[in-house]
Amino acid sequence: MDSLEDTAVPRALYEELLRNYQQQQEEMRHLQQELERTRRQLVQQAKKLKEYGALVSEMKELRDLNRRLQDVLLLRLGSGPAIDLEKVKSECLEPEPELRSTFSEEANTSSYYPAPAPVMDKYILDNGKVHLGSGIWVDEEKWHQLQVTQGDSKYTKNLAVMIWGTDVLKNRSVTGVATKKKKDAVPKPPLSPHKLSIVRECLYDRIAQETVDETEIAQRLSKVNKYICEKIMDINKSCKNEERREAKYNLQ
Repeated sequence: MDSLEDTAVPRALYEELLRNYQQQQEEMRHLQQELERTRRQLVQQAKKLKEYGALVSEMKELRDLNRRLQDVLLLRLGSGPAIDLEKVKSECLEPEPELRSTFSEEANTSSYYPAPAPVMDKYILDNGKVHLGSGIWVDEEKWHQLQVTQGDSKYTKNLAVMIWGTDVLKNRSVTGVATKKKKDAVPKPPLSPHKLSIVRECLYDRIAQETVDETEIAQRLSKVNKYICEKIMDINKSCKNEERREAKYNLQ
């Protein structure tokens, strides 16, 4: 009996320790499962961060590549048949009589750079400017923004503002003929045919990248005057609205 009593206490202690051990094992198993879930979440987050970093880097590379491709495209569009330089020099140095006043009035605008000798290459990048032909330069950044403009109408209107500026456009008309809607309408000076031809050439180069159908190209180019006329009306309407607001404010 004494020996049985001696062994009874250690067995009870053993069972208690065993239960504690099993309980700790269960807790350890739960901790390991929680640790594994946390590890998988961290791996997924790290993977997402890596993918995001790769996307950011790829987007930057694509933007740089797009810019370089646009520059190359501009240079290729500028290549064309040889032109008689002496003939163009004489034409540039002796413009038509009706254009002389127009050139002098527009010489101070930011889009016109008179030169003693004509620059023959189109879409040449120089000093943050893009050459559109015949001495017409525009801001390079604005030119790149213009290339992603949707639609012929918006493209033509934005290009007209880049070339002439709103101050010139609001005081001009496309043809110089007074509108028939008003009997006492005074005709405004026409826009330079020289610059209008540049607008048409730029739009032609843009359309030619989309289609080779000559009928479609001619039809779309025929709307250039209409687009610019709409832009002039929009500018004048905006100016009148601004004048009304100022007058209303002054009355207050």
